Amino acid sequence: MTADRAATETAHPLRRLLHGDNHPDVDALDGLLDTPPFKRSAPPCGPERHTRTYDRLRALGEWVGGANALQHDPARLLAVLEWSATVDPPLFLAGTVQYAVCVAAMTELGRPGPYLDPLIDEVDRHETFGSIMITEVGRGNSHLATRTEARFDPATREFTLRTPDPTAAKFMSHVAGTGRAHMAIVYARLLLAGQERGVFPFAVRVRDADRITDGIHITELPETTSVPLNYALVTFDNTRVPYDGWLRDDASIGPDGEFSDPLGDPDRRLVRSLSVSSNASTGAAAALTAAARATVTIGIRHSQHRLTMGRLGTDLPVLNYRTQQDALYGVLAEVYACSFLVVRIKAQYVRQRSAPVDLSEAQRPVWAPWASVSREQALTKVAATRILQQTAGVCRERAGAQGLLTVNRLIEYEGLAQVYQAAAGDNLLIRLDAGKQLVEDLAHTVPVPATVGELVSPGGALALALLRERGLLTELRSRVEGVPVEEKTAFETWNPLLPDLVALADAHQQRLLLQAFAEAVAEADSISISISISTDTDQAPHLPALRALHALYALKSLEQTLSWHLENGSLTASDALRVHRERDRALDAVHPHLAVLLDGCAPPDARSRAPMAEQDVVAALFASGGSAQ
Repeated sequence: MTADRAATETAHPLRRLLHGDNHPDVDALDGLLDTPPFKRSAPPCGPERHTRTYDRLRALGEWVGGANALQHDPARLLAVLEWSATVDPPLFLAGTVQYAVCVAAMTELGRPGPYLDPLIDEVDRHETFGSIMITEVGRGNSHLATRTEARFDPATREFTLRTPDPTAAKFMSHVAGTGRAHMAIVYARLLLAGQERGVFPFAVRVRDADRITDGIHITELPETTSVPLNYALVTFDNTRVPYDGWLRDDASIGPDGEFSDPLGDPDRRLVRSLSVSSNASTGAAAALTAAARATVTIGIRHSQHRLTMGRLGTDLPVLNYRTQQDALYGVLAEVYACSFLVVRIKAQYVRQRSAPVDLSEAQRPVWAPWASVSREQALTKVAATRILQQTAGVCRERAGAQGLLTVNRLIEYEGLAQVYQAAAGDNLLIRLDAGKQLVEDLAHTVPVPATVGELVSPGGALALALLRERGLLTELRSRVEGVPVEEKTAFETWNPLLPDLVALADAHQQRLLLQAFAEAVAEADSISISISISTDTDQAPHLPALRALHALYALKSLEQTLSWHLENGSLTASDALRVHRERDRALDAVHPHLAVLLDGCAPPDARSRAPMAEQDVVAALFASGGSAQ
């Protein structure tokens, strides 16, 4: 058995902890890599790239048995999104909208009819490609104040969509010309007999291969290299939509024009209309974390193979340098922590998909609706975005000029993180709403740790994270309660607290990541006991590697929050010095286990081809280049 093979078998339990139960579903998709759409090259952006993206999306859809099949198998849906994000970020974004938004909205919120049923079938067969139209270009927080109008015509029982002015144009939907049919889920405020009835989605045919639907105007946007797609601005001028194109859920308009909505509240209706964002949030969290695993694999492997000629020691791999270890092992620990949290969020999501949506406890959105749909899923998407952006940025910077080549994938993965600062919910707005919810939800409490215990242990770091989150929560609640009732205008009360709301949401998120890592180690311990009993060995060989990385992650997290603990007296200056020293020792502890840790999170080479990650970097780079001119 070779050393590499031994490392793979040792890392197998780590793979299960990092991926959950859907790892085989992800691996099964690798067969697509040998099909023509996935073997065809394309430029970084532009029409040829968009053509390839939709060819790949159709091939992916045929491989999985159609878009509708994924609606009945949420675990497989997440596997498809994880795989596609690693292979091709634009494919992932288009697939997320096709599967997690468009099909989900039409099947979950729509009702059968002669217009909707054929449209669902076309999207299922990838004869028509889906987009989402919710964000409006002219104003921030447009999700909460949609200005696109849907007026009901009682004579024809149709709706007409209208854009009141250019500032209400729908922004960044991918419906510009590709020679394909496109439809969109369009969010608009329903107007009935001059009264507003809430925001609903509408399934709208935007264009076929040759012509745009009457009343729709499309302005193609300039190209971007961050997840390139055929983005556009879209306006409506009395665009007609049949009654069953209204994705009405349990609402209805009777023959006499009487409107009925069991939810009876515009905010609850908005949250329900956007309930499919749970699919997008969880799908993004899973996919961006998968991309982060690919990113850190590429970055570390390059540093293992890249020789340097520094005068301290020639012909040494750059990873031998402490600065490189400090940067790369730190993001490796972040990627592991996020993977463990995502596994738990994915399991929660799959369970929720089998239960009806309950909005009785939904909190009213203030800045955006995403946290009201699912706070933990939305915050996990925020964490995955941050960690992918940090990981891609660090790996690109540490790779020098090679990190700038699109063929080495780091730029593409970093672009994916840039897009998802806003896609599937703006991250800042999610954190603001989540922070406000935590303050106002008096049922939410932060447990008091019985003791901090050993300061520089993972348990100590988690206990201190609980203290910090509890302290931030208590302070914010007291500041809100201290404002006299007569002075409590919403803006004057909350505007000074916005940075603190973000800090609270981030502290809550960080505590969830620490808990997820601790739970994964505890699960690995239980596996180790089983292996020890069955094989008469002391412990599973992957466990020392996981414990070493856990210690580094805990100390890194604590180091980032030292200022708060010093200001609030939970740590002293000598404690802080000890944290810094122990974190340095933790890097030494991780280094001998790098092969196992990297193998645990690395995707197959064919899925994230990058010349800079190859053993012979120079030969791989020459092979990736074009012919001489």
